Formats: sequence, structure tokens, C-alpha cells
Amino acid sequence: MTTINEAFRMFLNEQEGNLKPDTFLDLEDVILLYEEFLEFSAEDSFSEEDRELYNTRHENENRSYCDIFGPEHLTPSGIKEFLDDYVVEVGGGKKFIGTAAKVIEKFFEWAQEKGYIDEKALEVNSEVLRKYKKRY
Repeated sequence: MTTINEAFRMFLNEQEGNLKPDTFLDLEDVILLYEEFLEFSAEDSFSEEDRELYNTRHENENRSYCDIFGPEHLTPSGIKEFLDDYVVEVGGGKKFIGTAAKVIEKFFEWAQEKGYIDEKALEVNSEVLRKYKKRY
């Protein structure tokens, strides 16, 4: 299984060679901010099974959320929380919210292409992100 951290690193490595330096830095900033958000907030939405796995691996192996779970654990509600609350809280303006939505959608397209998430997850997540891209 590929973890969220591994998927983020592979995505960033592939994108770095394809983008202009400034564009890549924006993309990297969004991914790092999203990763930070996940580490702070993921426990709020755990199922009982996920909580047990997280507690065991976190305590015994000192693993973080993004080092335990895969991209299939990234949810539309988490995306909304990230864009509506967290990005605004850290001082991201409207333009940055739009940029973040585009980057996350690009990540999900990449993750589906690599087989890390299924087509349905891509559709659901893209539907949420489309609203942000239109709004900002």
C-alpha cells in the first residue's frame, strides 16, 4: 500500500520536471499545507477501526497519519474543511484557495491514474473542487 506521504512525494517529484519553478513552488506549498492540515485534523473523522490502527502505529512506530493511511482516506469533507477553514486560517487569500483547489484536483487525477484511488473517489472529490475553482 502506498501512503499519503509516499503519494505526495511521488506526485511532487513527477511535477517538478514538468512545471516552471514558480508554478512548482505554488504546487509544493499547497501539498505541504494539505499534509499539515491532515496531520492536525485527521483524527476528528476516524472510524473505530482507523482510530485503533492509528493509535497502535503512532504509539509503537511513531508514525504520523500520512505515513499510515493511503490516498483513499482523503475525503470530500476533509477537502472542504481544508479549503474553507485551514487555508483561510493560515492567511491564504481567495486566489490561493482557487490555486489550492486546482492543485488538489491535479493530485487526485494523478492518484487515480496511478491506481491509488478509484474513479468514483476522483469524481466525488472533483465535484467538490469544481465549486472552489469556479468561486475563486
